[in-house]
Amino acid sequence: MTLAFIFVNCNVDEGSTAERNVKKVRGVVESHETSGAYDIILKVKADTEAELRDIIKNIRKVRGVGAAITSIVYGNDQAD
Repeated sequence: MTLAFIFVNCNVDEGSTAERNVKKVRGVVESHETSGAYDIILKVKADTEAELRDIIKNIRKVRGVGAAITSIVYGNDQAD
């Protein structure tokens, strides 16, 4: 199991729409609107790193998502 956090920047005035739609992407297990450097922080789980790449691609396709930075969590105990 691969666990990652994805830090999302949204296009101006599209943050709420983007947040609502990224929650629908398969693999997203948590979504939080935030203030500061990023507009949304996502927690995602995937069975493999290849599947994680597909999740990231699908998140970047969501209307309103301007950029996404991914941080993979290392250590098997973190993914469960």
